[in-house]
Amino acid sequence: METVSWTAKTGVEAEQMIDAVEKMVPDLQKVPGFRYQSLSLKESIQGDNSEDASSQWLQLYYWDTVETAHNSNAIMAPTDSLNHLISLIEPDSIAIDIFTPLQQSSPLTVD
Repeated sequence: METVSWTAKTGVEAEQMIDAVEKMVPDLQKVPGFRYQSLSLKESIQGDNSEDASSQWLQLYYWDTVETAHNSNAIMAPTDSLNHLISLIEPDSIAIDIFTPLQQSSPLTVD
């Protein structure tokens, strides 16, 4: 599993971010080992008037192996879809981590 987190640039709306990720999915589906991805937006804590919470994003990628997760970055780097997504993100805020799953509640199913 790969996690990618970032902060959106000021003025970027949630719909823009969702649209950019949706346009990236067809390119991801061509990458060997790709299984599934999801995009999440950090919820603001009640009473928190900070705009930072509304711009914190987390994308989870599920890959066949750790190796395919690592290889995916080089494959996706030249795509227009990834470059468009990156244009919406504060460059210094990007954090990428790859984890090895050790437990799951049930098999992953994709509808």
